[in-house]
Amino acid sequence: MTELPQEHRTRIRPLHIDEADTKTAAAIKTGELTRGGFPNNFVKVMAHCPRFVQLEIEYANSFMFDPVTFFGGLQTAGFNDRFLKELVISRTSLLNRSHYSVTHQSLVGTALFNDAGRGAEGHQKLLHLHEHENHPQVYTEREQVVLDYTAKVSRDAHTVTDQDFADLREVLEAHNRMDPRLNKLNDSAMTRHVDSQIVELTWLIGHICLLNRWFTVLQVPDEADFVTLYEQVVPADIRVRNARILAGSV
Repeated sequence: MTELPQEHRTRIRPLHIDEADTKTAAAIKTGELTRGGFPNNFVKVMAHCPRFVQLEIEYANSFMFDPVTFFGGLQTAGFNDRFLKELVISRTSLLNRSHYSVTHQSLVGTALFNDAGRGAEGHQKLLHLHEHENHPQVYTEREQVVLDYTAKVSRDAHTVTDQDFADLREVLEAHNRMDPRLNKLNDSAMTRHVDSQIVELTWLIGHICLLNRWFTVLQVPDEADFVTLYEQVVPADIRVRNARILAGSV
């Protein structure tokens, strides 16, 4: 069995759904459905501030999980694909050594790649994510540049240079040009789309840093059946790497 270095107590008790008012209970259920239908201590701790949890789920989903979404002819969400965003979320969480985020996103990321028939690829990408810069053969050029940017923003946003930004723009546009829908955009529209991608990615990194710290300080606990599911889905070498990172051994 993989040891998860989770404290035996939580500093804030997750609320039971029957302790919440109707709107907050609905938000808890929405949070669970968004994350595979499983009980979720993230939203149950957040439910101590009802308005917070009522707004957080839809807000966070808009840049974490929503697919390409249009309102009329205007794209409103899904500027970067889920696979790239999962790598960004896990890279940020590994840097911040957030127990709840590292373990849960390993599960989410593994399931995402497996469900898409990309399990072997996903395994390698998730396994080497804590030192992605040492494994260029595992990641596409776009992933490498985005993960470099992710690490800098997570560690110290002041270290992001104009050249980093130029490199980010270049790889995002090059990738977009391979998409028949996006390749139809003129230069001005493409520039604006890349701007949207960078805004979404940067907000995602910042929000995950916030959640990493929130999970860590409040010691949000794993759900009752989480360890069993974690061991069933996440490969053993990733679980061992996670345990070493969380113990401060890497």
